[in-house]
Amino acid sequence: MTPRPSIVQVMGWRSQQYGSFERFLVALTRRCAEAGAVSHLVFHEPPASRSFVADVEAEIHVVPEARYVGDVANVLELGRVLRRTRATHLHAHFGYDSYNALAIGHALGVRRRFTTKHITPSSSWRELPGIRHRLLAREVEVFWAVSEWVAARLRALGVPADKLEVCYLGVDPAVYRPDPVVRARMRAELGVGDGTRLVLAASHLRPGKGTEALPRLAAELAADPGDVALLAAGDGALADALRAEARELGLDADRFRLLGVREDIPALLAAADLFVFPTKANEGMPLGALEALAAGVPLVASAVSDIAKLPQDTARLVPPGDVAALVAACRALLADRADAAARAERGRRLVTERFSVDSAVDVHVRRYLAPRVSA
Repeated sequence: MTPRPSIVQVMGWRSQQYGSFERFLVALTRRCAEAGAVSHLVFHEPPASRSFVADVEAEIHVVPEARYVGDVANVLELGRVLRRTRATHLHAHFGYDSYNALAIGHALGVRRRFTTKHITPSSSWRELPGIRHRLLAREVEVFWAVSEWVAARLRALGVPADKLEVCYLGVDPAVYRPDPVVRARMRAELGVGDGTRLVLAASHLRPGKGTEALPRLAAELAADPGDVALLAAGDGALADALRAEARELGLDADRFRLLGVREDIPALLAAADLFVFPTKANEGMPLGALEALAAGVPLVASAVSDIAKLPQDTARLVPPGDVAALVAACRALLADRADAAARAERGRRLVTERFSVDSAVDVHVRRYLAPRVSA
């Protein structure tokens, strides 16, 4: 008798909010359950979002974070999880946990193994990126890349093309969408007046994400065109420094505000007039930018990864780290509302057609349940 598929997803990552990756996991585990498979999610700590925990059709396990490949505490606990769940499938995401999980899975006889690369591989030879990623590829049936850019970097590092598959994780256009009722309610909750243009950012507040530019951007937009509020959802190491810089620039809470970690990003997007994504990091495929497009919000974003390939009539793209260009692009969209609305409409259509979460789920479930491909 064929055992019921038991699919273990090892995150190697902390879940701060109920974003599009979490929504992908919810949709994926539901579809797996419909196909007769049981899912397990392994995190470093319990996910922060209670709504996500309630929605996802999976048992959640918590293991110590892997500080290095072969970290004994991480290895022992991952092994216990794989044995306890009688894992038939293992999908490893993010960091040292990926290497540990796949090695343990191999040793324990978990025959169906997969991995996903979510960010651009390191270019530092000291981190041995070629060796590391070729080792990952040897352990799996499918090596998913979340963008063409990430896949190209993996091929350059020697990952075999027959193992690689690009799969955009996508967003849910039914969740991220324009909604006039939600817009009015959320703006009232935030204390943003009808005439004020609301510029939204949503990101981890850490180096590399470009959030260092937000106080200056807020000050520039407060001066021209004026009556603009910049709100940033998220938390991280830079939060205190951003607040301090905002005070130095004379920005009060009506012009610049950190909202902390939020579970209601779709509602915040419905309230926004513009979304900024100023990252400088080695992004895979920024879901935050796709969420804004799906919500019908005009987008200004750094031209990184496959975002750089977005049609020019859907978003305004700027060089990473170029704050002057970021300010100019925001001013242009705030000044020309007809152009902004047209771009937003085309952006939503693009996401619905090319970057839907349902398409990503279809790809994963088909691969999980198809006959095994030799690794």
